[in-house]
Amino acid sequence: MGSTRTAWHVLLAALLRQRGPGNFQVQTEVPLAAEPPRADYLLLRNEAPGEASKPAGTLRRLWPLLPRETIVEFKSARRTYRRCNLDRLWGYLSLHYADTARRLGARSNLAGVVLLPSRTRTLDADAAALGLVWIDLAGGYWQLQGGAFALYVVELAAVAEDEDDDLLHLLGHGKARTAEARRWLAEQVGAEESAMAMRELEGFDEVMRTLLAELPIQTLLPGLPVDKLLAALPPEQRLAGLPPEQRLAGMPPEQRLAGMPPEQRLAGMPPEQRLAGMPPEQRAAGLPPEQRLLLAPDEVLRLLPEDYLRSLPEDVQAQIRARIGRPHEGGT
Repeated sequence: MGSTRTAWHVLLAALLRQRGPGNFQVQTEVPLAAEPPRADYLLLRNEAPGEASKPAGTLRRLWPLLPRETIVEFKSARRTYRRCNLDRLWGYLSLHYADTARRLGARSNLAGVVLLPSRTRTLDADAAALGLVWIDLAGGYWQLQGGAFALYVVELAAVAEDEDDDLLHLLGHGKARTAEARRWLAEQVGAEESAMAMRELEGFDEVMRTLLAELPIQTLLPGLPVDKLLAALPPEQRLAGLPPEQRLAGMPPEQRLAGMPPEQRLAGMPPEQRLAGMPPEQRAAGLPPEQRLLLAPDEVLRLLPEDYLRSLPEDVQAQIRARIGRPHEGGT
């Protein structure tokens, strides 16, 4: 339970291993999660005078419900609620309270919130397994009663409709329905701080595709990372308007040739490259006798009599003479 391991821990482990029943295995210093616990958001209520003068512009009915500190988990349309996510949130709440109990005081000063597009059967099943009861707070807001901490669930799609909040609709469903939401999304992606935080995260390409589907590309270019902008485009849009040599630049040979008929693949290649890697019988197939002769190694060509060489077509004769270093008799 504690973060400090002592010599007594080692002695207890030895005792349990030596004198415990044989059907139990004793492990020590066991990580309880694949990754360190990390909440999506921690909301801190500021009780200073005048701080509440700014009215809420989103999730308007949620804020009055929240105590001094609130741990928030967000489940997007792409990565929505998964089995046991609720158990993990309870674990976060308990761990956070264990570290801050002296400052927080009563458990009522800490709450949890799940934001997701809409309730799912998996979430309902987890809530039932934990013995929690759904209380409808109306307008897409719910409370799960029965745990040590207050817990709220917010269905973003329902709240977006009820409060006419298109930015919530964007986060809940990944679609911007109004010009205001599209402008806001473009501003966030173009802002250096937000863009730096998003570029390497899962879902950034999806955000870019949403932008490209909703806004003219010329309005997005200023401030947007070109590499990420291109990565979000489908291949046909990336290549549109490029000349053939630029489309092919940087592609490995096998990709350049994919889909081309054999005659186009071979066009422009010298004979030795066309034939490279082919077995002898395939190289010679369909060739006239004098062309087959060119497939012979230089050692064989050097044995050809001069009279026979002269009987060959000029182009074949010239290639053979160049390979074996034998000029025309009487030549230089």
